[in-house]
Amino acid sequence: MSVRTPVPTTLWEALELRSRVSADEHYVTCDDTSASVGELRDLALGLAGGFHALGLVRGDRVAIVAESSVEVLVAHLACSRLGLVAVPINIFLKGDFLRYQLEHSGAVAAVVDQPGLTSVSALEKLPDLRHTVLIAEGSSPDEGPIPWAQVIASDPPPPMPAMSRADHAAIIYTSGTTGRPKGCIIPHGNFTVTSMALNEVGFVRMGDKLITPAPMFHMGFLGGMFASTLCAGATLHTMRRFQASTFLDTARQVGATVIYAVGTIGMLLLAQPRGPRPPDPGRLRIALLPPLSPASQIEFEERFGIPVLGENYGQSEFNVIAAAHVDQPRRRGSAGVAVSHAEVAVVDESGSLVAPGEDGEIVVRPRKPDVMFQGYWKDPDATLGTWRNLWHHTGDVGRLDIDGTLWITDRKKDVIRRRGENVSSVQVEETMRRLPAIEQVAVHAVPSDVGDDEIKACIVLKEGATFDPKEMFAALKAVMPYFNMPRYVEVLDAFPVNAVGRVQKQVLRDRGISNDTIDFEILGLTVDRVERRAGGPGPQGRTGEL
Repeated sequence: MSVRTPVPTTLWEALELRSRVSADEHYVTCDDTSASVGELRDLALGLAGGFHALGLVRGDRVAIVAESSVEVLVAHLACSRLGLVAVPINIFLKGDFLRYQLEHSGAVAAVVDQPGLTSVSALEKLPDLRHTVLIAEGSSPDEGPIPWAQVIASDPPPPMPAMSRADHAAIIYTSGTTGRPKGCIIPHGNFTVTSMALNEVGFVRMGDKLITPAPMFHMGFLGGMFASTLCAGATLHTMRRFQASTFLDTARQVGATVIYAVGTIGMLLLAQPRGPRPPDPGRLRIALLPPLSPASQIEFEERFGIPVLGENYGQSEFNVIAAAHVDQPRRRGSAGVAVSHAEVAVVDESGSLVAPGEDGEIVVRPRKPDVMFQGYWKDPDATLGTWRNLWHHTGDVGRLDIDGTLWITDRKKDVIRRRGENVSSVQVEETMRRLPAIEQVAVHAVPSDVGDDEIKACIVLKEGATFDPKEMFAALKAVMPYFNMPRYVEVLDAFPVNAVGRVQKQVLRDRGISNDTIDFEILGLTVDRVERRAGGPGPQGRTGEL
């Protein structure tokens, strides 16, 4: 049965309400560190007091560049308490990729772990960044970052003016599918109201224990997992690294009732060797693994004895748009139906509604206030380009059946989805063009054997230049996030172009992997897990690890 409680205004209010009735209740575990509701509140109050003592004021942006941890959740809650705007940043960004988001957001403070500190410190002075708080044991030099223990030992901040659901809670960068990443301005209501919708469809219920390997810098985690468990009276078990061979055993051992991840996780679990008999599912009532295919869902259920739901659709701009109800008939392979706070339609190029069952662009608008992003940070043109005819245009192509079931059929934009990350072909191309041997480059997706995509780069060399795979791989690895690294490269004499000289990427996609394609992985050229961050391991891998 779903819980019906007043919707909190902010995540901090949700924590406060919960701590009044169950402060001693365990709430979160990340690897071997746990915290109760009351402990989380006390830590967040201390950090908020420390931020206040440093001079941070309402509306200031605080970047978070750190692996999943209890401290990361504390940082988000402290920002919520003080009216600061959290800016979670993908921990694998480096160089220009990282600098852009720190500069563009205008972050005045950053919460970092040791690898995050190494990456941030490697950048030339950032004009707005004044304070760096280091999540680490021990003390730091006077001129270095401020130790976490020192900041959270501060007195609680003074009472703040009441916040509304319309106030800015976070800036979430969209991974820049067609260019530079865009910063989605997320209001507090996006987190709290969305959490109620997930409760309504049965994804997260009071008393649930949700287990997830999702990284904490993703909107899917922050809105779909953190906010939903905090507001619904559920608990959260997270991990920095996903290990397919032990994940289900861990889920059963900790008493998890819900697995919440992505379809790629389901594929990695299915790729594991079969045991002598299907394992006992324990308390697990559902595995939420969108967008796992219908055939893989059925295979997962038969093999592991755990019901699977892969019908769910959302974006950073709107969080959850559609979902299937856990306890109601659903159509596998669809995106479910619109959740209670979203109105969904499908339109043609002119913006007119198409008939049920016809393909068009998926558009959405809110049925409740403050559930949608408030625009792109410092990018009014992009905001206006997305909001047309009173609808947010998603860029996805799909259809609506007469019963309201939504189906995703294609992308309008040139998107690459790799290991759960949206990859901008434009950014990969910009980086590769800086290599001295390359005249032209065109990047596109090719199928992967574990879901999502692999990346192929087609290149045209400068006259007289030669192609050395090892040299190119090393050069790219030094400046590019690991999930942006092409797996395949092919040297062409020239690119196919249309009448106006634009590269015809569809022709390159149709070409796919040819006999002339170089596979870096076959050559033994991969980014080892311990190399993915500066000075520390990251949570993703190719052999069943994340």
